[in-house]
Amino acid sequence: MAKTNSSYRLFFGALILLSLFSCKENTNILVEPNKPPKYSGVSTIRIENYVQRMFIDLLGREATDIERTSFSLQLKNAALHDTCRHRLVRQLMFDTSFRMGDSSYRHAFSQRIYDISKARFLEGASDPSISQFIGNLNFAIQVARLNGDSISVYRCIDARSQYFKVLNSKYQFFIQQKDYRNMCAAMMNNSIYDGINMNSFNYINAVFDNCLLRKPTQDEFDRSYQIIEKNLPSEIFSHWASNKNEYCEAVVQSDAFHEAQIRWFFYVLIQREPTTAEVSDLFYPFYATHNIETIIEEIITKDEYAQF
Repeated sequence: MAKTNSSYRLFFGALILLSLFSCKENTNILVEPNKPPKYSGVSTIRIENYVQRMFIDLLGREATDIERTSFSLQLKNAALHDTCRHRLVRQLMFDTSFRMGDSSYRHAFSQRIYDISKARFLEGASDPSISQFIGNLNFAIQVARLNGDSISVYRCIDARSQYFKVLNSKYQFFIQQKDYRNMCAAMMNNSIYDGINMNSFNYINAVFDNCLLRKPTQDEFDRSYQIIEKNLPSEIFSHWASNKNEYCEAVVQSDAFHEAQIRWFFYVLIQREPTTAEVSDLFYPFYATHNIETIIEEIITKDEYAQF
């Protein structure tokens, strides 16, 4: 009987302990849904300032009164929604319908990108000055032919074609025959760029600084020097190159070039470095299409840029 009572006591004691340890307070965790930004308090003047900034950065000029009113009204009617912002930015970058003073928005945008590129690579060399270089080369070609100097003829023809590539890059970008990479390659492969960055050492460092926003590693510099100074084939950025033309093409086709352009346009348009996540989000769409418009559109449609 004592043994039975002891067993009951052990059994009930175990039940009590089990109930104590298994009891716990139920807590409800409230997860608030993402709240959409409130744009109802954005003033008309801030919307108009956004429109003006958009026109200046994309077309290099302020919006007219009619354009400012039209774009601002469209944004208001859409409650400043992203879809409307993207549509308006694309209109300024791609619309080819006739516009008084601009020829078209696409033409003005192409001119803007061309001017920014010349300022970046060629210290803003004007088209008339480039045309003058072409005229001088045409005269030099005639003289060399009269003298039977075929080497000088071919050298001058090559130099002239490099200048034509610079001038033609704007139109090719306008009609989307060639992209921003080709424009940058043309800007680095001509006598003006050579004159600004004299000798191979300065040239290589300038290419890395302008295109990749950094200095070359020692290995990259050695390979680049083989190509630029000695015209010897070497692998650079997973491409083989043996002359300046092939070298410039290899640079602008690299992953590093695409990443650097994202960083550069962030700095130009909103004066800061992009985060790793921002670079990651933009890199693959940009690398797939090579369209610089992809980067510009994403930056200009941000609340940060619009200051809403």
